[in-house]
Amino acid sequence: MPGLEVDYEKFLKRVHEETNNPEWNIENHPARKILARYPQNFGNWVAFLENLLLLKLGGYPFEKNDLTITEWKALSLLDKYHNRQRPTDHR
Repeated sequence: MPGLEVDYEKFLKRVHEETNNPEWNIENHPARKILARYPQNFGNWVAFLENLLLLKLGGYPFEKNDLTITEWKALSLLDKYHNRQRPTDHR
């Protein structure tokens, strides 16, 4: 199918860099440009939300009053973002 060609060498190199070199991942992560526009505490808040999302996806029993309305909304946005990033299983 046209447009789906992949340079496998380049792809595999990038996968290797991202998984084996945390510093490279930090420098090249797409969110870096966005977070650079905001104060450091915003980046820390997003990291906090990412950890909450992992707990939620892992089955941690959050109650509705455990987070603020803003945190619940932000968690929902992160969840939607991550769901778009996951490859779809086409079995």
